[in-house]
Amino acid sequence: MSDESVRGKPFVRVKDAAGNDWLCPLDALLDPKDASEDELNSCVDDATVGRYAGDIKVVD
Repeated sequence: MSDESVRGKPFVRVKDAAGNDWLCPLDALLDPKDASEDELNSCVDDATVGRYAGDIKVVD
């Protein structure tokens, strides 16, 4: 997450079929309401994001 290419990039919250929360780059998803397993590979588990929260711009 500290990579300069990621800073300022908009992320969106996504829930997978199992109910887990993810933060995904908005441009990595075709439909944020129905993210595929392949698309989730570009995402970060919401539980591990806490220490980087200041670097992540989340859009709703």
